[in-house]
Amino acid sequence: MLSTMLSMSAQTPVEKVMIKYEDVQGAKNFVAQGIKMTLARNLLKSTQVAPIASDVDELYILRMGGASQSERLRFLSDLKIALKQYDYYGTQPSKNGEVEVYVHHTGPQTVDELVIYNPEIYSLNSLYGHFTVSELLTLAITK
Repeated sequence: MLSTMLSMSAQTPVEKVMIKYEDVQGAKNFVAQGIKMTLARNLLKSTQVAPIASDVDELYILRMGGASQSERLRFLSDLKIALKQYDYYGTQPSKNGEVEVYVHHTGPQTVDELVIYNPEIYSLNSLYGHFTVSELLTLAITK
């Protein structure tokens, strides 16, 4: 399902990894686009990304925690390669542990994808939209 929806639009490097692993046994994924984004935005508003929830056009979540150890290792290897095309913005605390934050720039002050990865539970989140760097920097301050 994820690959069908993502194939309709240009794929970012992280989205390509998500497509590759969406059907792995034990993996779980969630995709919100279009009308589903209305519900997803309401959910996002209760998280640390609430200030940019209205700017998110597509939300993709892939959870690899239930996959086999060998699949998780392959996933991590591919993810590491994909994330080389992103800027690392550090870690942030979350209710499920520390998360790593990455952004995909479209210009010096613009971003089209915010990636949040939780290595403790192998959870990868892609928030696709139109953001400014200054908007995203406020997320680090927001509690």
